[in-house]
Amino acid sequence: MKKIMSKVFIVLVLALCSQSVFAKPQMEDIRGSWLGTMNIPKGPTLRIGVEVFKKADGHWGGNIASLDQGARYMLVSAVTIENDVFTLQMSGAPVSVVGKISNNNQVISAKFNQGDSVFDLKLNRVSALPEIERPQTPKDTTSYIEQGIRYKNFHDNVWLSGTLTLPNDTNKHPAVMLVAGSGPNHRDSYHAGHRTFKVLADHLTKLGYIVLRSDKRGVYKSSGSFEDGTLNDLILDTQAAVQYLKSHKRVDQNNIILIGHSEGSLVSIMTTEHEKVQGLVSLAGPGMSVLDILLLQDQTEPAAKGATKAETDILLKFSQRFYSMVLKTPSSELRKQKVVELYENLKGYEAEVIGKWVNKNNGTLSLGSAESVSFYEFLQQNPLPYWNKFKGKALILNGDKDSQVPAKENVTGIVNAMTAKGSSVESEVFKGLNHLFQPAKTGSVNEYKEIEQTIDTQVLAKISIWLEHNFN
Repeated sequence: MKKIMSKVFIVLVLALCSQSVFAKPQMEDIRGSWLGTMNIPKGPTLRIGVEVFKKADGHWGGNIASLDQGARYMLVSAVTIENDVFTLQMSGAPVSVVGKISNNNQVISAKFNQGDSVFDLKLNRVSALPEIERPQTPKDTTSYIEQGIRYKNFHDNVWLSGTLTLPNDTNKHPAVMLVAGSGPNHRDSYHAGHRTFKVLADHLTKLGYIVLRSDKRGVYKSSGSFEDGTLNDLILDTQAAVQYLKSHKRVDQNNIILIGHSEGSLVSIMTTEHEKVQGLVSLAGPGMSVLDILLLQDQTEPAAKGATKAETDILLKFSQRFYSMVLKTPSSELRKQKVVELYENLKGYEAEVIGKWVNKNNGTLSLGSAESVSFYEFLQQNPLPYWNKFKGKALILNGDKDSQVPAKENVTGIVNAMTAKGSSVESEVFKGLNHLFQPAKTGSVNEYKEIEQTIDTQVLAKISIWLEHNFN
C-alpha cells in the first residue's frame, strides 16, 4: 500500500512540475521593464524600452520608449499575450513589438514592426529603464510621503492615475494640482529627461503643500483615449482631480490651487467654471484667443529658429488661410480634403517657405490637426472671459524668450481681464527664460533638450513666496 501511494505521489509531483514548466506565461509574468537594442541597417543603433503594468482601471497597459531619441512615454493601445507571444501595439501609428517569451519569462525575442520595415529586437528584463540624468530631478523623496493614487471622472468613467505627495505629518495642508500643457503628457510633464512637474512637486511639498500630478487620459497608467479626448474632457478630468483633493482628509478644502502650464493654464481657468478653487498660477498660459495665439506662435517659433521677416510674413498668411478653412468647415472629412488641397496648391517661393518651416504631418498646421474634432473645438476657445469672471487669486508668469506663448501679449491679456473686475492678480515676465522656464539663448523648441536646468530657481522662488503670502 505504501509503495502504491509512493508511486501515486511521485506521479502527482511530476505532473505538477510538468504543468509549472510548461505553463503559458500570463501578463503578470511579464509585468515590469524590458530593454533591448535595435540595429537599423545603414542607420543608428537605438535602445528600445518596454514597460508592462496595470492601469488605473485595472486593465493591463504598456509603454514603449525610444531612449536615444528622448521619446519616453509613447501612447500604447494594447498589450496582449497569446501562445507565448507578446504583442504591444502603439496607438495611432503602424508600430508594434511582437515576440516570443522565453528563458523563464526573462527574455522576449521580438520584432519591431514599423510600417513595412521589420527589425530584430531582443528584450531583456531589467529592474527599470535607464534615465537621462538632469541635475534638478529629485533623487531622495524620503522627507515626505509619496503615494500612487487613482481617481475617477464620473462623466465618462475614465480612471486617472497620479502621484500624490504630502508633508510627513498628520496635519491638514493647502493642496496644489499641477495641470500639464498640450500633448500626451505623463504626470511628471516629461520632456527629454526633464521632469518639470516632479521638480515642482518636490519643491512645493517640502514647503508644506500637498501636491497632485497625474497622467492625462490614455497616457501611461490613466485609462481612456488621449486621441479621442476633447478640451472639455480635459476640463472634466481636472475637475475630478480637484474633487479628489477636496475629499482627502489631509487637504484644507478652503485652500486649493491649480498650477497650469501652457494649455494647462487654459484648462485650469476653464475648470474654475465648474469647480471652485482659491488660487491659480498660470505658467506661460494663453492670454488671448487660441486663434490669435496660434497665428502669433506660427511666426515666433520659426523666427527663434532663424526665419527671416519675409518668411514669417508668408507663414502668417498661410496660417490665416489654414485656420480660417478649419473654422469654416464643420465636417471633419471635408476639412481633411481641403487641407490636402491647400498644401497641393502651394507654388513657388511660398511652397519653398512652407516646406522649410512647416511640418504638415505634425503640429497645429498639420493634416491631422485639420481633421481633428478636438482641434476644431480648441481653435474656437478664448480664455479671457473665464479670467474676467475668476474670483480667486492669480499669479501670471512667463519668460521673455518664450516662442510658443509670447510673454508680452499673453501676460497683459490675462492681467487686463482680471483687473477689469478688480480681482487679485500678480504677474512677472522673467528675463532670458523660455516656454519651459529654462534659461535660454533663442527660446526655440529645439533648444529645450540641450539645456540642463529643468526650471529656473527664481521661478520656484516666486511661486513659493506668492503661495506663502496668500495660502498659509
